[in-house]
Amino acid sequence: MVKKDENYQHRQHHSNHRKNRVWKWVLGIVLALLLINGAVLAKFYFDAKHSVESTYTPVKHKTGRNNEVSLKKGQPFSVLLLGTDTGDLGRTEKNGRSDTIMVATVTSKKTTLLSIPRDTLVNIPGHSGNSKINAAYSYGGLTGSLNTLQSYLGIPLDHYIEVNMKGLQQLSAAIGSVEVENDLEFTQSGNHFAKGKVTIDQNNILAFSRMRHEDPRGDYGRQLRQRKVVTALVKKIASVRSITKYKSILSAISSNMKTDISFNQMKEIYFKYKGATNISQKQLQGQGQMIDGVSYEVVSDSTLNSAQKELKTELEVK
Repeated sequence: MVKKDENYQHRQHHSNHRKNRVWKWVLGIVLALLLINGAVLAKFYFDAKHSVESTYTPVKHKTGRNNEVSLKKGQPFSVLLLGTDTGDLGRTEKNGRSDTIMVATVTSKKTTLLSIPRDTLVNIPGHSGNSKINAAYSYGGLTGSLNTLQSYLGIPLDHYIEVNMKGLQQLSAAIGSVEVENDLEFTQSGNHFAKGKVTIDQNNILAFSRMRHEDPRGDYGRQLRQRKVVTALVKKIASVRSITKYKSILSAISSNMKTDISFNQMKEIYFKYKGATNISQKQLQGQGQMIDGVSYEVVSDSTLNSAQKELKTELEVK
């Protein structure tokens, strides 16, 4: 009888320990729309291998590295993080545009996260003339985005995580409402948001996260609200105990996320990059300019060079 009780207690302890494991490092809670997916998959990966594997979508892309990054050795790597508008606001086209663009450099000691304005002026390979950086996804999908960002920033992009904006709404429906601090009163898509604490749920999360035209900061203000929403969602996810909610959360993720980070690579990252919970947030800042009747964010050479230098230092590349 004692032996039976001991076995039961051992199994119970192992189960609780397993469920309480959280990959707290996973690109930090500041990875806007995209971080949510990494955090949830990390938290539940022991019980969600099928869901993780269903998101795995490799793409044809050359990083320019002589050798592939060794995650087993804890070498620095980079991730392109995209929040796309495919399936949002009734869109049904194959490739939408990438509303949220971030690049994360991950080391064993910290993560540096760089937010890039969607209207940044760039030259897209294969397309003459001026373009906005978010059009790279519309033109060439994930490969187009990876090639364009890699060329613009002058660094290798080792992996990507893409999340459909619609997934944010489904995830909110799965975990319930959250409260965030709002620093600007505005109305978007019939939803009014007062200044101060506001409640965000599946009915207004996209309106709050996507608004930029009424914000004097434009896309920079929108990115700030997205980070606030993600922070609140991740905290709520961490408090979830119901297995029913687990299933709903994983369903929302597997239906709306793609990545070329495999399940085995996720496990390597968990063991080798725990120190990456130290998050450094950066914003690539440009100046609004009208060029041929089109509004762009123009990043100065000095600002871009400074960002490139920091990213290269993090990745230990020349």
